[in-house]
Amino acid sequence: MMLSACSSGNGGNGGNGGTTEATNESASNAPETAPAEKVTITYWNMFGGGDGVIMNSLVKKFNDEHKDKIEVKALTQDWGQFYTKLQTAVAGGNAPDLAISHTSKLSELVDLKIIEPMNPYIESMGIDISGFNENILNATVFDGQQYALPLDAHPLILYYNKKILRELNLLDENEKPMIEPGPEGFKNFLQKIKDGAPKGIVNMLLGSAGEDPYRIWWALYNQLGGEGMFDEAGQKVTFNNAQGKQAAEYISSMFESGLIQRNLPKIGETFQAGKGAILPTGVWFTSTLEATEGLEFGAVPFPQIYDKPATWIDSHNFILPIQKKGQDENKVRASMTFAKWVTDNAAEWSKAGHIPPSTTAIESEAFKSLPYRQDYLQAANDGVYLPRSPKMWPAKDQLVQALDTIWSGKAPVDKGLDSAVQSMEKLLNR
Repeated sequence: MMLSACSSGNGGNGGNGGTTEATNESASNAPETAPAEKVTITYWNMFGGGDGVIMNSLVKKFNDEHKDKIEVKALTQDWGQFYTKLQTAVAGGNAPDLAISHTSKLSELVDLKIIEPMNPYIESMGIDISGFNENILNATVFDGQQYALPLDAHPLILYYNKKILRELNLLDENEKPMIEPGPEGFKNFLQKIKDGAPKGIVNMLLGSAGEDPYRIWWALYNQLGGEGMFDEAGQKVTFNNAQGKQAAEYISSMFESGLIQRNLPKIGETFQAGKGAILPTGVWFTSTLEATEGLEFGAVPFPQIYDKPATWIDSHNFILPIQKKGQDENKVRASMTFAKWVTDNAAEWSKAGHIPPSTTAIESEAFKSLPYRQDYLQAANDGVYLPRSPKMWPAKDQLVQALDTIWSGKAPVDKGLDSAVQSMEKLLNR
């Protein structure tokens, strides 16, 4: 099973996800200036599997509640071609009225001028976004303009097998992992599992290539106080510094010593089978684990190993694609009405594991009744989004490839990071 976002980019627990003070708006309140006559809008997303089922149910519920006013026609596009199709549709004058974008992709879409700011509609329709988590919301603002309305946050967190850790006396009175502070504390925790667990149990399920070890590197780099990846001009790569090297050395040392096994197969399935003690990956795996019969697991923010809490994070957002023939005001208002309604009802979307962006959803009884989510809400505050660059996605791919050579032992840290810098700067300066 591939553990990736969208099937498709510490310290304390609980909290309110960093949202500001709750507003008086209820989850059922639509903006007052929704279109007076029935409007049909097209809505593109990339949600497959369980995510797709949940989103389609939300669309149906919205359509039922807004009969004779708004009809949303949702179309699920292939995840691998989603952004290419969106760009082509905008260029050809056939763009959907509403679409989804990852926060990490927004820089590129803004640079390509294929999405428009939402500020005029947020203001004219009286849409209240004051209750949105500031960390999540601020990542969608470019040059003072709001280019997206957040649907969720999906950070890297830590899943753990309660049965395994309980038998090793590694759970506290709240059934949370007892991990001693600092880098050695985390290594000691893994060593205790390795030494004490029955044969066939893996202490930490982590791929030695691909997205998850890179996400852990990003988390540790930011815990150490690393700042971004690029200079202000966006042409020089800056993470080949003390923090970047220390984070890479730490992960590499655990692979090299055998504390974490390399080349583990079927990581997700192994955890589901009760054969893994801990699993660092994204919140999107929560619903899969909940559906796994007989698995007793927990979930917490990714541990603070260094100076401050930090983890990898990305989000899904609603965006308004540019309409080559000009925006239809009624369709835009209908799109914004639907987008805000979904964020208010994001407790339903959170069944997939994602963290809601607003207090309206987080304080709802529907969300509070969901298990596990309260335990990792804090990760929405701890998350550090990738830097803003129109070339972030291809640059990130170059970084992952270079880090893979470090995790596999094919390159020392200095050489691996040098390789990342060279390939990324070549890309950035094209």
